[in-house]
Amino acid sequence: MPTVKLTGEELSEVANAVSKLMANFFGRGPEGAKAYLNDDLVVVILRGGFLDVEETLIERGRPDKVRDLRTTWEDELDTEMTQQVERITGLKVLDYHSQVLLRERVVVELFLIASP
Repeated sequence: MPTVKLTGEELSEVANAVSKLMANFFGRGPEGAKAYLNDDLVVVILRGGFLDVEETLIERGRPDKVRDLRTTWEDELDTEMTQQVERITGLKVLDYHSQVLLRERVVVELFLIASP
């Protein structure tokens, strides 16, 4: 399997596009975003940017509700996220997954990229 190659500029553009989508959809964007490439997997790390209501739920011991809501919302963004990554990289996204790490207020976006 050939390794996917992306420039630092492309990875930065992916991180910015994902961050902008999150901001538009959630009403608040992350405080920081960075994208990494490992073989054929693009990983975007988004730090911070949780809504006040989410912070309150976490503080009151209801992180499960935040996870459920974030997962549902991010499922709704599947097409938009995938289209942005494909537009920037010029490569097909085979699959997409999002995960939220609540203790550290981090969201991880994973994109499996088809080999050229």
